[in-house]
Amino acid sequence: MDQHSPQKWFNLEEQFFKSLDNQLLEKIREQTDLVETAEEIMKLTGITSKEVATKIAALRISPQTLAAFCLVPLVAVAWASDDVDADERQVIEQAATAAGLDERCLKLLSGWLNRRPASELFDTWCEYAKVLVSSMDESHRVSLRDHIVGQSTAVAKASGGILGIGAISASEKAILERIKTALG
Repeated sequence: MDQHSPQKWFNLEEQFFKSLDNQLLEKIREQTDLVETAEEIMKLTGITSKEVATKIAALRISPQTLAAFCLVPLVAVAWASDDVDADERQVIEQAATAAGLDERCLKLLSGWLNRRPASELFDTWCEYAKVLVSSMDESHRVSLRDHIVGQSTAVAKASGGILGIGAISASEKAILERIKTALG
């Protein structure tokens, strides 16, 4: 076929538009995946800001990863006193239920509540949190921090003190400070 033939130009044009169509379709799929992932993140974690959830999804953080991410500090606070009591367990399980965690995440959580995780888990969480929040703008970072610190504080208050006095132990306060520092 002659390189200047109309058929050759038609074939080239077809290839060009097919490639362009495929690129556009891929962008639409990515955007749809981002929206769906953000909605799942909101459902699993209790984060109410669609902007924050979308920003997290754009970082390619899966909902299950984020769900586990949000639970680690709660577990660390519960273990600050060297055991997890029934009230702390109840607060953590309520947070997990409210987040709609899947069975795999619930099994992971149960294991963490029954047997103290290695200290490296919380250390790794702190490093991961620093990296995550460094890529977020201020309002999103504050929203995520408030969410996680609020839930962690609820665990700390669950079993301590009388009439709210001494409700948070020194070891729990230390863990809460590490959480706040990690989340900037």
